[in-house]
Amino acid sequence: MGLRSIISSVSLDYDISKASPNLCEAVVKSIFQGLPYPSTLYLACIRRIRAEQKLTITRAAIIKAYLNRLHNNDKKIETMLDKENTNQGYLCGRLFAVLDKIQEDANKISSIRERYMNAASATPSAVFATILNLSVHHSEKLDEGRRIFFEKLKQEIIEKLPANGFPTHLDLQDQGRFFVGYYHQRQDFFTRKNEQ
Repeated sequence: MGLRSIISSVSLDYDISKASPNLCEAVVKSIFQGLPYPSTLYLACIRRIRAEQKLTITRAAIIKAYLNRLHNNDKKIETMLDKENTNQGYLCGRLFAVLDKIQEDANKISSIRERYMNAASATPSAVFATILNLSVHHSEKLDEGRRIFFEKLKQEIIEKLPANGFPTHLDLQDQGRFFVGYYHQRQDFFTRKNEQ
Protein backbone atom coordinates (compact mmCIF):
# COMPACT_ATOMS: atom_id res chain seq x y z
CA MET A 1 0.00 0.00 0.00
CA GLY A 2 1.26 3.41 -0.88
CA LEU A 3 1.49 6.33 1.51
CA ARG A 4 -1.21 8.22 -0.43
CA SER A 5 -3.63 5.31 -0.01
CA ILE A 6 -2.88 5.02 3.71
CA ILE A 7 -3.31 8.72 4.46
CA SER A 8 -6.40 9.16 2.29
CA SER A 9 -8.17 6.21 3.93
CA VAL A 10 -7.97 7.92 7.34
CA SER A 11 -8.90 11.38 6.03
CA LEU A 12 -12.33 12.94 5.77
CA ASP A 13 -13.80 12.30 2.29
CA TYR A 14 -10.55 10.48 1.37
CA ASP A 15 -8.99 13.92 0.88
CA ILE A 16 -5.30 13.96 1.85
CA SER A 17 -5.39 17.73 2.38
CA LYS A 18 -7.80 17.09 5.29
CA ALA A 19 -5.35 14.78 7.09
CA SER A 20 -3.94 15.90 10.41
CA PRO A 21 -0.76 17.98 10.11
CA ASN A 22 2.53 16.08 10.01
CA LEU A 23 0.80 12.70 9.69
CA CYS A 24 2.62 11.83 6.44
CA GLU A 25 5.96 12.76 7.97
CA ALA A 26 5.30 10.71 11.12
CA VAL A 27 4.27 7.62 9.10
CA VAL A 28 7.33 7.85 6.83
CA LYS A 29 9.60 8.29 9.86
CA SER A 30 8.13 5.20 11.54
CA ILE A 31 8.58 3.16 8.34
CA PHE A 32 12.23 4.09 7.81
CA GLN A 33 13.23 3.89 11.45
CA GLY A 34 11.23 0.74 12.25
CA LEU A 35 9.33 2.52 15.00
CA PRO A 36 5.71 1.90 16.00
CA TYR A 37 3.30 3.71 13.71
CA PRO A 38 2.02 7.01 15.11
CA SER A 39 -1.01 6.80 17.35
CA THR A 40 -2.54 9.68 15.36
CA LEU A 41 -2.74 7.34 12.34
CA TYR A 42 -4.41 4.63 14.41
CA LEU A 43 -6.88 7.02 16.06
CA ALA A 44 -7.76 8.64 12.72
CA CYS A 45 -8.42 5.18 11.28
CA ILE A 46 -10.71 4.18 14.17
CA ARG A 47 -12.49 7.54 13.90
CA ARG A 48 -13.14 7.09 10.15
CA ILE A 49 -14.47 3.54 10.66
CA ARG A 50 -16.84 4.76 13.34
CA ALA A 51 -18.00 7.76 11.33
CA GLU A 52 -18.56 5.92 8.04
CA GLN A 53 -19.39 2.42 9.33
CA LYS A 54 -17.02 1.18 6.64
CA LEU A 55 -14.08 -1.14 7.23
CA THR A 56 -11.90 -1.38 4.13
CA ILE A 57 -8.85 -3.54 3.51
CA THR A 58 -6.61 -0.48 3.90
CA ARG A 59 -8.11 0.43 7.26
CA ALA A 60 -7.88 -3.14 8.53
CA ALA A 61 -4.23 -3.23 7.39
CA ILE A 62 -3.46 0.04 9.20
CA ILE A 63 -4.94 -1.26 12.46
CA LYS A 64 -3.12 -4.57 12.14
CA ALA A 65 0.21 -2.89 11.33
CA TYR A 66 -0.15 -0.45 14.22
CA LEU A 67 -0.95 -3.18 16.75
CA ASN A 68 1.77 -5.52 15.48
CA ARG A 69 4.43 -2.83 15.81
CA LEU A 70 3.62 -1.99 19.41
CA HIS A 71 6.36 -3.10 21.78
CA ASN A 72 3.95 -4.39 24.43
CA ASN A 73 2.07 -6.64 22.00
CA ASP A 74 2.66 -10.27 22.97
CA LYS A 75 1.04 -12.02 20.03
CA LYS A 76 1.09 -10.65 16.52
CA ILE A 77 -2.14 -10.50 14.58
CA GLU A 78 -2.04 -12.97 11.72
CA THR A 79 -2.77 -12.15 8.09
CA MET A 80 -5.92 -14.29 7.95
CA LEU A 81 -8.53 -15.53 10.39
CA ASP A 82 -6.85 -16.74 13.58
CA LYS A 83 -9.17 -19.23 15.28
CA GLU A 84 -6.72 -19.62 18.17
CA ASN A 85 -6.72 -15.91 19.06
CA THR A 86 -8.43 -15.50 22.44
CA ASN A 87 -8.24 -11.71 22.70
CA GLN A 88 -11.68 -10.46 23.79
CA GLY A 89 -11.73 -7.65 21.24
CA TYR A 90 -10.82 -10.00 18.39
CA LEU A 91 -13.44 -12.56 19.48
CA CYS A 92 -16.16 -9.91 19.79
CA GLY A 93 -15.30 -8.69 16.29
CA ARG A 94 -15.52 -12.21 14.89
CA LEU A 95 -18.85 -12.81 16.62
CA PHE A 96 -20.22 -9.50 15.36
CA ALA A 97 -19.26 -10.50 11.81
CA VAL A 98 -21.12 -13.80 12.20
CA LEU A 99 -24.25 -12.05 13.49
CA ASP A 100 -24.00 -9.50 10.68
CA LYS A 101 -23.70 -12.30 8.11
CA ILE A 102 -26.71 -14.13 9.55
CA GLN A 103 -28.84 -11.01 9.13
CA GLU A 104 -27.44 -10.38 5.66
CA ASP A 105 -28.22 -13.92 4.51
CA ALA A 106 -31.69 -13.88 6.08
CA ASN A 107 -32.89 -10.40 5.11
CA LYS A 108 -30.38 -9.22 2.47
CA ILE A 109 -29.55 -6.18 4.67
CA SER A 110 -26.89 -5.40 7.28
CA SER A 111 -28.66 -3.03 9.63
CA ILE A 112 -26.96 -4.37 12.78
CA ARG A 113 -23.64 -3.13 11.39
CA GLU A 114 -25.07 0.35 10.96
CA ARG A 115 -26.92 0.40 14.28
CA TYR A 116 -24.64 -1.52 16.65
CA MET A 117 -21.05 -1.64 15.36
CA ASN A 118 -19.78 1.40 17.27
CA ALA A 119 -21.32 0.28 20.56
CA ALA A 120 -20.26 -3.35 20.07
CA SER A 121 -16.65 -2.32 19.49
CA ALA A 122 -16.52 -0.14 22.62
CA THR A 123 -18.97 -1.64 25.13
CA PRO A 124 -19.75 -5.23 24.07
CA SER A 125 -21.73 -6.22 27.16
CA ALA A 126 -24.28 -3.47 26.48
CA VAL A 127 -25.00 -4.67 22.93
CA PHE A 128 -24.35 -8.37 22.41
CA ALA A 129 -27.36 -9.64 24.37
CA THR A 130 -29.64 -7.67 22.04
CA ILE A 131 -27.99 -8.69 18.78
CA LEU A 132 -27.68 -12.34 19.84
CA ASN A 133 -31.45 -12.36 20.42
CA LEU A 134 -31.98 -10.74 17.02
CA SER A 135 -29.81 -13.41 15.40
CA VAL A 136 -32.14 -16.14 16.67
CA HIS A 137 -35.02 -14.56 14.73
CA HIS A 138 -32.85 -14.06 11.65
CA SER A 139 -31.61 -17.66 11.81
CA GLU A 140 -35.16 -18.95 11.59
CA LYS A 141 -35.32 -17.63 8.01
CA LEU A 142 -32.27 -19.65 6.90
CA ASP A 143 -32.26 -23.22 5.63
CA GLU A 144 -31.30 -25.89 8.16
CA GLY A 145 -27.73 -26.34 6.87
CA ARG A 146 -26.88 -22.62 7.13
CA ARG A 147 -28.60 -22.35 10.50
CA ILE A 148 -26.48 -25.22 11.91
CA PHE A 149 -23.29 -23.79 10.37
CA PHE A 150 -23.84 -20.38 11.96
CA GLU A 151 -24.88 -21.84 15.32
CA LYS A 152 -21.69 -23.93 15.51
CA LEU A 153 -19.61 -20.90 14.56
CA LYS A 154 -21.28 -18.75 17.25
CA GLN A 155 -20.67 -21.46 19.87
CA GLU A 156 -17.03 -21.86 18.80
CA ILE A 157 -16.41 -18.14 19.35
CA ILE A 158 -18.51 -17.68 22.51
CA GLU A 159 -16.86 -20.61 24.32
CA LYS A 160 -13.51 -18.78 24.10
CA LEU A 161 -14.89 -15.72 25.91
CA PRO A 162 -14.49 -15.57 29.71
CA ALA A 163 -17.18 -17.28 31.81
CA ASN A 164 -18.31 -13.94 33.28
CA GLY A 165 -19.57 -12.82 29.85
CA PHE A 166 -18.78 -10.07 27.42
CA PRO A 167 -16.37 -7.35 28.51
CA THR A 168 -18.01 -4.16 29.74
CA HIS A 169 -15.48 -1.99 27.92
CA LEU A 170 -12.74 -2.51 25.33
CA ASP A 171 -9.67 -0.26 25.44
CA LEU A 172 -8.48 1.42 22.23
CA GLN A 173 -6.12 -1.41 21.29
CA ASP A 174 -8.84 -4.03 21.74
CA GLN A 175 -11.25 -1.87 19.75
CA GLY A 176 -8.74 -2.11 16.91
CA ARG A 177 -8.59 -5.88 17.40
CA PHE A 178 -12.40 -5.92 17.24
CA PHE A 179 -12.30 -4.37 13.76
CA VAL A 180 -9.54 -6.73 12.60
CA GLY A 181 -11.47 -9.74 13.94
CA TYR A 182 -14.58 -8.50 12.16
CA TYR A 183 -12.67 -8.04 8.91
CA HIS A 184 -10.95 -11.45 9.14
CA GLN A 185 -14.22 -13.28 9.80
CA ARG A 186 -16.02 -11.48 6.96
CA GLN A 187 -13.18 -12.31 4.56
CA ASP A 188 -13.30 -15.94 5.67
CA PHE A 189 -16.96 -16.12 4.61
CA PHE A 190 -16.06 -14.91 1.13
CA THR A 191 -13.09 -17.29 0.90
CA ARG A 192 -15.29 -20.26 1.84
CA LYS A 193 -17.91 -19.23 -0.72
CA ASN A 194 -15.29 -19.04 -3.48
CA GLU A 195 -13.83 -22.42 -2.53
CA GLN A 196 -17.27 -24.09 -2.56
